[in-house]
Amino acid sequence: MAPDTRGSLDQPESCNEMTMSDALFQKDGQYHVPTDQSRGPWSPDHLHGGPVVGLMAHAAERASAQSQLRLARLTVDLLRAVPKQPLRVEANVVRPGRRLQVLEVRLLADDTEVTRATALFLERNAIDVPAHGLFPETALAPPDATSAPDLATAAGWDARYSPVGFHTTAQAVVLDGVRGQGHGRVWMRLPLPLVEGEDTSASVMAATLCDFGNGVGQLNLGPDLGSINADVSLYLHRPPAGKWLGLDAASHMQPNGMGLVETTLFDMHGPVGKVLQATIAMSTRGK
Repeated sequence: MAPDTRGSLDQPESCNEMTMSDALFQKDGQYHVPTDQSRGPWSPDHLHGGPVVGLMAHAAERASAQSQLRLARLTVDLLRAVPKQPLRVEANVVRPGRRLQVLEVRLLADDTEVTRATALFLERNAIDVPAHGLFPETALAPPDATSAPDLATAAGWDARYSPVGFHTTAQAVVLDGVRGQGHGRVWMRLPLPLVEGEDTSASVMAATLCDFGNGVGQLNLGPDLGSINADVSLYLHRPPAGKWLGLDAASHMQPNGMGLVETTLFDMHGPVGKVLQATIAMSTRGK
């Protein structure tokens, strides 16, 4: 259920934001050091997928030398649980070009590769598009709250989750769903930078929040069975405008334990992209 508060989203931020660390990661030479706000929901020793995906997008943007290109696709393979320790990011251009560029990004904990990504950047040009070729003019109902709690509080997630992490950092207004029934619609906001002292672009903000598609559209299959995503594929046809990102997520699964989460991303003007996540059934017993 959405928070029972009304008013403008331009009001001062909540007290929770004021006590947060300055960012999800801090720089220490060649390393990105995770803060407590980047933790995952299941273990204080591992990171949430969102900051990891965001860091891959951030590294890809930094490595791209073409300012006229924009991130169009980011595919992230979550190879292993990412430990909460200093992490090293390696990014290189696989296919250079003026109109199209492909980059590869690797995330390493010590010498172990824990995440791998490819990023596609495309040139933006102003063109006329016929009405039948435009994206549908669908929209999410705007959020209506004086301030937004963290997603865990807004969704009413239970005490199995770690008390501090990215799920208690990212702010949210729940429109409907998010009850483990395989669907949900929310507005979300990233209330702090990804990397301390560095700008977080609109595309990186979207990348950081988009992994929540599986949480928003989580499919609970029984008392001790849920689903976990092994990857994230983000497609952006334009960067989101403003501080809020809407997620309309739906999950489905075959009886073989393999599933898919499909999420449409929105800003206040309409759709901005899609997210696909491959899922597998996962026991929650003992979590």
